[in-house]
Amino acid sequence: MKIKKVIAVAVALAVTGGAVYGGIYAYEAYQSENLVAEVQPVSSINWGYWGDQETSYGMVTNDSSQEIYLENDSRVEEVYVEQGDEVKTGDALIKYDTSEIEIEIKRKELDISTTANSIAKAQRALEVLKQTKPVDKTRPEIDTSKYDDTKKKEEEAKELSLPETDEKDSRIYNYVTASSVPYNAKEADGSEENPYIYYVNKGAYAYGSFFNSIRPTSSSGEGKHVVFIICKKDSKGKILMESSAVEETVETTETTETSEEPEKTIYETLIPVPDDSVSPNTKTFDGNGLTAYDSDRMWYIFSGEEVETDSSLQDLLDSIEEEQEWEEPEGYSETELAAAIEEKEQEIKKLDLQRRKEELELESLENTASDGVVYAKIDGTVKSVREISGSGSEDEESGAFMVVTGSEGLYVSGTISELLLDEIKPGMVITANSWETGNTFQATITGISDYPVSGNSMGDGNPNVSYYEYTAYIEDSSSLKNGEYVDLSIQTNTSESGGLYIEKAYVRQENGQSYVMIADENDRLKKQYVITGKTIYGSAVEIKSGLSETDRIAFPYGKAAVEGTLVSDQEDMFY
Repeated sequence: MKIKKVIAVAVALAVTGGAVYGGIYAYEAYQSENLVAEVQPVSSINWGYWGDQETSYGMVTNDSSQEIYLENDSRVEEVYVEQGDEVKTGDALIKYDTSEIEIEIKRKELDISTTANSIAKAQRALEVLKQTKPVDKTRPEIDTSKYDDTKKKEEEAKELSLPETDEKDSRIYNYVTASSVPYNAKEADGSEENPYIYYVNKGAYAYGSFFNSIRPTSSSGEGKHVVFIICKKDSKGKILMESSAVEETVETTETTETSEEPEKTIYETLIPVPDDSVSPNTKTFDGNGLTAYDSDRMWYIFSGEEVETDSSLQDLLDSIEEEQEWEEPEGYSETELAAAIEEKEQEIKKLDLQRRKEELELESLENTASDGVVYAKIDGTVKSVREISGSGSEDEESGAFMVVTGSEGLYVSGTISELLLDEIKPGMVITANSWETGNTFQATITGISDYPVSGNSMGDGNPNVSYYEYTAYIEDSSSLKNGEYVDLSIQTNTSESGGLYIEKAYVRQENGQSYVMIADENDRLKKQYVITGKTIYGSAVEIKSGLSETDRIAFPYGKAAVEGTLVSDQEDMFY
C-alpha cells in the first residue's frame, strides 16, 4: 500500500511538470501566430431599453366592482346601505369610528418608521459589503522544491513498483529483505572468508529489516558478511554463467602421518558473471559495522542513498506545511462576499415590500380619516354587506365586508405585482388584446384593490411576491362582448428607457470586476473595465460607465481575444 502511494505522488508531480512545460510551449507557439480579432461598433449591438411590461389576462365583463375590507368590525360606526341598494359614484357607503382610525394611523406610521430604519440599516450594511475587497482564502500549495525532482521520483516510483525478484530469473533481486535467500545459501556461512552473495539488478535497494538481520544479535555475537553483485544477463534475461576452475584440497590419514603435502583436485564449475559495464558492480557489507536501522526504511545498495518511503515523504510534507504556518485570512472570499451581498439585497427587498404594504394601508386609513366615510367609486348595486356584528351575509368569494358591482360599460380585471404599486395608479392606460379577434383595445385603470389576491391566477409572475387586482374600463368596446378573454399589458419603468445594454456574453469577470475587449487607437485589443447595472430580458446587461456606443468591441473569447491582438472591422454582422 505504501509503494502505491509513492507511485501516485511521483506520477502526479510528473504530470504537473509536464503540464507546466506544455503550457509554456503552447503559449510561445500561440504568440508566434498572426491572429486578428474582429470588432464592431458598440452601437450595433446596443439593445436599448424601453421599459418593462407587466402582463396578465382577464375576462371582459359588463360590470365592475368595489370591495371594502375591514381589519376590525369595531371600526365601523355606521353602514348607510343595504344589500340590493342602487348607488351612484360619491354616495356614502359606511362610516368609520375616526377616533380608532387616528390611533391606527399613529400605529401604522410607527410601523413604517421602524421598517424605514431597518431598510436604512440594511442599505448601509450593503454599501459596506459592496466596498469590501474579497480576500483570497485559497490555501497556498506546498513548496515541493525541497524534496522533489520529478524525473528522479518517477524513476524511483518505477523501481519501487517492481517485484522482489527479477521476473525472468528469480535468483536476481530487485530489492532484498530479511527473508531474502542468498545465491550461495547452502555453501556460505556469512563469515568474512565465505560471505553470503546476492545477485541483483542495477538500482537494487535493501530494507532496514535486511541490515538488522546481518547485525550481531548480541553484544558478544558476530555480524554477517554479505556481498551484492550486479550480474550480467544472457539473451533470455537469465544470469550469464561462465566456467571457472576450482581447486579443492583432499587430506588423507596417510598424508598426515608422512607429513606429505595434501592432494589437490581441480574441477570445472559454472559461476555468475559480474556486469563489467556497471561500476562498481560489487558491494560488500560487514554486519559488525552496522548501526541500528529502521525496518521500514530503504537504501539503494550501491549509492547508499535513502529511498523516500510513503511515511518519510509524508513526514517531509508535514514539516513543510508546518513551516508555512498558514492560517485562513479573516474576511470574505469572493464567493462568500457575493453571497453576503445577495442575501443583504434580498433582505432589503423584503423590507421594502413590507414598507410598501404599510404605506398602502396608511393611505387607506388617511383617505377615511377626515370624515370617516367611505364613498362609492362606481355606479352600481350593493351585492353584499355584513352586519357590524359579523353575523350578516359575507361575500364568500372575496371575504370583503361590502361589495358594490357596476352595471354600465365593459370592464376587465388583471393583476399587478406589489413591486409596482407605487408606479401603477388609477387613470393609467393599459393595452388589452382579444383572444378571439386579435384586436387591440385601450383601457383605463379605475381602481386597484387594497389587498392582495390569493395567488396570481390571472397571469404569470414571480411566486415570491404578492399580486393585487386592478379594474380597468374599456372605452371603445364596440368589438368586444361580455365574457371574452383578453391579454393585458402595462408599460412600466418607462422613465428608465434608453441607456446602453449589450449581451452578457460580451462582458467577462476578473477578480470581481467586469471588463470588455475593445479596440484602442492603434487598432489593438485592450481590456476595458466597465461598471454594470441591471439585467434585462434575461440576456442583456446595462453598462453604466466605461463604454460608449462609438467604441469598437470584440467577442471576448477565442484564441484572438487577448490584449495586443490586431483588430479588423467586422464586415458581415447578423442580428
